[in-house]
Amino acid sequence: MNLSIYLVTDDAFFKDRDLISTIEQAIQGGITALQYRFKQKSSRQMYEELLVLRELTKRYGVDLVVNDRVDLALAVEADGVHVGEKDLPPDVVRKLVGDKMYIGYSVNSLEKLREVEHLPIDYIGFGSIYETSTKEDYKLVGIEALRQAVKMTSKPIVAIGGITHYRVAEVLEAGAKGIAVVSAILGFENVKSATQSLVEACKSYYRKKMHFL
Repeated sequence: MNLSIYLVTDDAFFKDRDLISTIEQAIQGGITALQYRFKQKSSRQMYEELLVLRELTKRYGVDLVVNDRVDLALAVEADGVHVGEKDLPPDVVRKLVGDKMYIGYSVNSLEKLREVEHLPIDYIGFGSIYETSTKEDYKLVGIEALRQAVKMTSKPIVAIGGITHYRVAEVLEAGAKGIAVVSAILGFENVKSATQSLVEACKSYYRKKMHFL
């Protein structure tokens, strides 16, 4: 499980661009994991796209995670499945997937984080860290809450929401183990270059950290 640069797809960014070639550019740019998240496609279309993406992510050694749909995750033998409050409960998901894949779970408050600590999940998606235009109904938690969240759980936290390459250092400094993004990569025409900017921001942070140790 490597969620350091974790790209999450979104319907809004694929109206006029090809899904597979765009994802391949992001992979070439350096993403370590891909979450397939679409709300407006048929099950058949998602299955067929996921089959192609499964082959692509395997070829490059990138993790494939399916949002919400445990059935599709199992059908294509994804690496992980990501669920939230309105989806199947994590303990049910664990019964279905066994130890074949890891489970991620989204929370948007410190209170919710306390409630999910005991669940059979492998990482926690926490946000929105900053203001974002990707989700209309998001809840802003802020960077200080991220710092507290990291101290409250032994599970790795993946930060999401409004993260750009110039905010990477602040998020990593707060203790996030991964950075999940949508528009910071898909919001640009040159997806590969946008991904490389995020990767370089991560490397720069860790170089400075090593320098001061």
